[in-house]
Formats: sequence, C-alpha cells, structure tokens
Amino acid sequence: MTTKNHLFGNAYRTKCALLLALCLSISQPGWSQSKPDLQNSVSNSRRSAIVNAVEDASPAVVNINTVREVVEYVRRDSGYWSPFFSDSPFLYRQRTPRRGLGSGVIFNQAGYVLTNQHVIEDADTTKVILSDGREYEARIVGEDFLSDLAVLQIDAADLSEIKQGDSDDLMIGEWAIAIGHPFALAVGNPKPTVTIGVISATDRVLKTENRHYHNLIQTDASINPGNSGGPLVNLYGELVGINTAIYSTSGGSQGIGFAIPANDAKQIVSQLIAYGSVVPPYIGISVQDLPQEIAEDLKLDGSIGVLVSAVDDKSPAKKAGIRRGDVIQAINQQPILNSEETFRSITRLLNKDQTVTFQVFRRGNRENLHLKIEELQWRFELPGWGITVEQLDLESARKYRLRGVVVAKINRRSTLARRGLKRGDLIFQISNNPIRSVEDFKLTISELRQNQRISIHFERDGKRDALYDLIIQR
Repeated sequence: MTTKNHLFGNAYRTKCALLLALCLSISQPGWSQSKPDLQNSVSNSRRSAIVNAVEDASPAVVNINTVREVVEYVRRDSGYWSPFFSDSPFLYRQRTPRRGLGSGVIFNQAGYVLTNQHVIEDADTTKVILSDGREYEARIVGEDFLSDLAVLQIDAADLSEIKQGDSDDLMIGEWAIAIGHPFALAVGNPKPTVTIGVISATDRVLKTENRHYHNLIQTDASINPGNSGGPLVNLYGELVGINTAIYSTSGGSQGIGFAIPANDAKQIVSQLIAYGSVVPPYIGISVQDLPQEIAEDLKLDGSIGVLVSAVDDKSPAKKAGIRRGDVIQAINQQPILNSEETFRSITRLLNKDQTVTFQVFRRGNRENLHLKIEELQWRFELPGWGITVEQLDLESARKYRLRGVVVAKINRRSTLARRGLKRGDLIFQISNNPIRSVEDFKLTISELRQNQRISIHFERDGKRDALYDLIIQR
C-alpha cells in the first residue's frame, strides 16, 4: 500500500467514526429534539438584539420626496434665416422639476418629522411616505442651515414615534444601526432598509462644500445617498443620531459615515418648533481665531480658545466681566477649538434666562465668569446700510411665501431706500447667499468684502424683486 492510499484510508475511517458518533449522540435522550423544539431554538437564535431594535425603530422611519422647480434658459433655433442670427440660437425660459429624496424619522405623534435641512432645501413640494405606504403632503415647520436639520409636520393618525436615546452615553465600538431609504421607492416597497456597524468615533469635525459640522458621530454602518435624515439607533432601537454625510472618493459608502448626535438635534428641534428657525442669544462680544504668535506669548495651546476682539457696552458679556483681549477656552466645560465657528456653534443654542460659565484666560490666570442670557436676538441693526432687519415668528411668517428677514426700519436717506427697498419687504437672498434668519443675514454681511458689488432679493406683496449692483458701506 502506498503512503497516499494509507493516508486516504485513515481519513475515510476517521470520517466514518465521527459520523457514527454524531448519530449515536443525537439518539441519546439528552440530545434529542423534536422538530417544533428545534424550530423554536433556531427562531430564538435568529431574534437577536439587532432584529428587535430594527423592529422597534423602523415604523418611525419615513421616506421624503421633494420637487423643486428650476428655471433654465434653453437654446433653440430661431426658426427663420437671418444673416445676423443664422448661427446664433435663441434662449427661452423653461421651468424644469428637480426631484430629491431622503429619509426622516417621526419623533412626535403630533406628526413632527425630523430630517436634514439639505433634504428639503428650496423644495416647492415635500411628500412624506410612511413605512406602511401612506403618503402625506408635509409642511416645513422650520429649518436650520448651520446644523443641517429641519422639522416637517404631517396631518396623520396612528403614528409610530421613535424612542429617544442618549448620544452623550455612546461607547466607541458599540453596535450602531442606520435605517433609511437609499433607493426611495425604486425597490417597490415603502419599508426602510437597514445597515449595521459600530460607533467608530465621536466629536468629529467635517467640512463640506458649504457646511462646517461639529461634534459628529462617526460610524462604519453603510450610509448612502438617500439615507440622509434617517435615524442612527442603538441596540435598544433608540435614536442616537441623524445620518447626515459620508466621506467617500467614489460617491458611495466606504465605511465612513457621520451622524448628528440626537442630544444636539433636540436643542435645535425645540427652537424650530417654537420659532421656525434658530434664534441665537445676544451675548455682546466679537471673537476671532487665536493667532499662533499670541498663543505662544501666552504659553497656551494654540488649538484651544478664541480671542475676544470687542465687547459691547451694557451687554451680558460686559456684565459678566468679559474683557477685550480675554481668551475664551471653554463654555460650560465644552472646549472651544481655535475657530470662531466652534464658538458660534455652542453659543447659538443658549437659551434665554440660562446662566452659563465662560472659562477665560487672562494675564496668566484662568477665571470662570458667569454670564446670564437676557434676550434672544430677533433684530439686527446695520447702521452702514441704514436698515434694521427682524426675524419672523411663526405667525408673521404665514404672511410671506418665502423665508427670510423683514425690513423693520429703514433710513429714508439710505442707498437702499433711494433704490426702492421699503419697510415690510422680506429679504430672502443677498447675491447668491440664501437668507432665512437674522443669523444668516449677519454671517453673510460679515463675509462681504469692502466695496463688493451685491444684489438684494426681496419679496413684496407675494412677488419677488431685486436690487442689483449695490455698493454699501458696512
């Protein structure tokens, strides 16, 4: 017998012995299972914590479809011959519907739906499709560009509400479940799809083309276009984040997705429902990024803190003892990275009558200064322009077709007044920048260059108009 045949024979006899032992073991009383018992055992093993979490959360996940009409100028032949225009087609104005899709989550049985602002941005019509197939026209209650969150409302009964989780209690490496509609209804089923991963990191910063996100949750659960606005849930089926963005070189998921923490979203949602937009508090200071040379002179970590460049008289900041030249390093123990945007992202959500602690560095010492928020900033006066703009409350907003800021006061001798702008006009755009709130207005103005030519777009009596080629002193 050759060595090969000998090894084959041993292997064959070994397999037979194992098979016989398995049969004998199954026949023993302790190992026997009836078919129903076996089916129950398998079913119980399939019903994992992930399955239960998905069953709990999925009924609250919705598909969002939007339609936005875009005006395009289309080239066409003139239809007749002319020696001057025979090679030059004319342009004609055409309205083209652009469709968008995304996801959302029902967070209140009153019909409130939370989603990303970029999902419904500039939408003319918004439709919400529930997981059971019911469809509803949605009303935009409020939206916030900076946080990329929006609240819709539908008039529907028997709604499933998502359970609320604590995004501050997340652990790196714990399971994360992303639920949404990456394919909308192309698959012929209104039920959402599910992807699974872990919490990869927290407190992430992400810059996109036109947004700067802070304090994001990073996950490797696959997030694809169409998932935006859907929930990220934990193993209890509780909402811990709103799926928002992916980092990708191909446009598809590469295992790096980002979600807005649920606790941050709650603060935004409360303001959107109450006011229709975020109304930041009046603090009364101007800050700038901390220059590296100043950080070195003060022996500070140059990545932490912003420099106070101005303090308004009689402001909450002045009353709290904040001075020009102070370095603000933390607010309520939240570190301020060397960025004015980070400072703004924290302070903009402070509430009226709230007392907060500013940790400042001054002359080699760290001090805790207590600042009380006395009012929200509904108005903003721009003396160089000769106008005061006001943010609309929910009741006043119904008088206008668009979102923006209203001209509350205007100097009759100002350039804007002479060009035709009036009290009561709603400014909704400056050049190419949408204006939805006083905060948007202030940010846009702060980024204008000296002697820059701009256009102001406004609504009056339900019609749109614009002032072009303006040069206004700031």
